[in-house]
Parts: sequence; C-alpha cells; structure tokens
Amino acid sequence: MTTSPGQSDQIDDIQGRLESRGWRSESGEGWRWVDHTFQNDDATLRIRHLPNVNVIRFDFESAEHLARLSISFEDSPNQILDLITRDQSSLSEETWRAFIASLIELSPRILSLADEDGDDEVIVNPDAGVAALREVDWE
Repeated sequence: MTTSPGQSDQIDDIQGRLESRGWRSESGEGWRWVDHTFQNDDATLRIRHLPNVNVIRFDFESAEHLARLSISFEDSPNQILDLITRDQSSLSEETWRAFIASLIELSPRILSLADEDGDDEVIVNPDAGVAALREVDWE
C-alpha cells in the first residue's frame, strides 16, 4: 500500500498519539495503517484506520456487549481521537450512552453501526446515524 507524504504523516501522528496513551498496535505496527487496541477494566477498545479513506472504525467490546462504529471525518480525525482518548479509561457499559451522546454532539458522519449480531447497518444520512446510535440496546 502506498501513501502520499501527507497521508503517511497522518498515520504516524495517529499511531504515535494512540501509543502515547497506552494503545497497543495489533497489525499496523511499522506499516501504513492504524490497528490499535486499548483495554481498561471493563472493555476492549479498538481503532482501525486506512490511508486514503477518511473513516475510523471504532469497536467497543465488553463481557456482555459489542458495538462497532464507522465514523467519517473531513480533514482530520483529531476531534474523534480526542473524545476516544479522553474517555478510554472509563468507557464501560455504564458510561457508553454518555459517550455516544458526546459523539453525537461532535456530529461526525456515522457510516455504519453494528452490535452483537455482527450485521452492519449502513447509515445513509446523518439523522439515521444519530437515530441508530441512540437505539443500541444495552439492557
């Protein structure tokens, strides 16, 4: 996979940022993509990002639940990464709804959402993304 210098810098920046916050590289170490995980007491979090695609895939997995979000961004994923790394240590089933509310306030474009059944729901517009996030059932 080839990347332009700007894309390479962005991947390096994201990798460095995550690793400085305790994230482990899963498969992207030394390569031109991001595939990192972080574990707190309640959940495993995973972020994946490929160059040339302005999408971050974020996974939340606890003993009881799994949720996957594909989030689009315009020029930089910094706001999304700020939110994720700010809440990474406390993110749990109990704090998930507040995290989602913060994500909705940020208003990124949600492209797909999946939960325990593993089937991605493709989101066709921003309102549908907000509605789908609010409907994830944690009970």
